[in-house]
Amino acid sequence: MMQPIVDSLAVWTLPAIAAVLLHDAAQRLVASWLPAEADAPEPMPSRLPRFLRAVDPVGTVIVPIALALSGAPVFGWPRHRPFALGEDALARRRRLISALAGPVASFAAALVAAMALGAVVAASDGTMSERGMGWLVTSNLFNFILANACMTSFHLLPVPPFDMGRALSALLPVPARQRLRLAGRLVVLAVIATVVAIPLLDPHARVGEWIAAPMINAITRFVLGLVNLTV
Repeated sequence: MMQPIVDSLAVWTLPAIAAVLLHDAAQRLVASWLPAEADAPEPMPSRLPRFLRAVDPVGTVIVPIALALSGAPVFGWPRHRPFALGEDALARRRRLISALAGPVASFAAALVAAMALGAVVAASDGTMSERGMGWLVTSNLFNFILANACMTSFHLLPVPPFDMGRALSALLPVPARQRLRLAGRLVVLAVIATVVAIPLLDPHARVGEWIAAPMINAITRFVLGLVNLTV
């Protein structure tokens, strides 16, 4: 009874969490390359590695794993740490560029994982193992591709808190930005309803998949097609 759950955790825990943390790490890296705000506060001292400081117990761990185990599209979020605090041109540029870095990094991660999966499959005489360590490796790589395809797709939605919405809000005046954030809250509620709540009430209702699947499948097929793999 427990074995399917254990198997799912073994092949989804690392890919789901890694996809969220890599997305955030790429944005932080890009932000570190940009000129810093003159009055930016010093970060709080911490003994944790930098990538672990981004972990939000709910958004980085519980939500992505729960979505993955339920068969829903995977998305999540890191601990909130703003890229800029001001409203001047530098602060807006930091928000814009760092936000755009997220979907680019997730797509690149899916591409790299596809290349790694292609290499593993080629080393296994063109077949994917169905048990043992080979199955564990190929399943984790494939699910990492899926997780990053999901992160890319969701963060292309043009409303905050998704990246494309944050990039758009960086170009808007404050009143318009506040209205966009309000619209973003409604969209997030709609995403949660279609991806999580409705399938829980009716397992046969896959509204979230109908909405998210086309983009996720397109990204997955594209990166796998580059290494002559199909799904």
